[in-house]
Amino acid sequence: YSISATRFVGDEQGRVAAIETVRVAWAKDSSGKWSMSEVPGSEERHEADLVLLAMGFLGPESRVLEQLDVKQGARSNVQTPEGSYRTSVDRVFAAGDCRRGQSLVVWGINEGRQAAREIDMYLAKSSRLPVSGGIVPRTVSVLPADVAPQVPA
Repeated sequence: YSISATRFVGDEQGRVAAIETVRVAWAKDSSGKWSMSEVPGSEERHEADLVLLAMGFLGPESRVLEQLDVKQGARSNVQTPEGSYRTSVDRVFAAGDCRRGQSLVVWGINEGRQAAREIDMYLAKSSRLPVSGGIVPRTVSVLPADVAPQVPA
């Protein structure tokens, strides 16, 4: 917890032999955005045969958002209107962690599906993709008996 990997050290065969780390501290800046800084003197080296990474979400990649001029909130998340996945830029949509912040994967899956439906509506002016919690009810025409396929008994 609150440790950042700074370097992986390999052996002669190119396999991991150690990982070098530093402790980090979190603080809010004047705008209320969290930022981390390295704790001086906390550097460590850990011998290892295997390294598993557990990485937290630090916000969406800003370079692309800045190039597109997509509006971001104080926490760097992409801003969208309530109940929508449209961003401040026409034809640019956002869903999941970049829109709502760090969250559960099930929220990301749900938001991805709902964003896909909103994009479908935007492009095709209608959608047959499911809504959150179910599918869109559709009317079904009943074929007359002489036209309907016969199912053997």
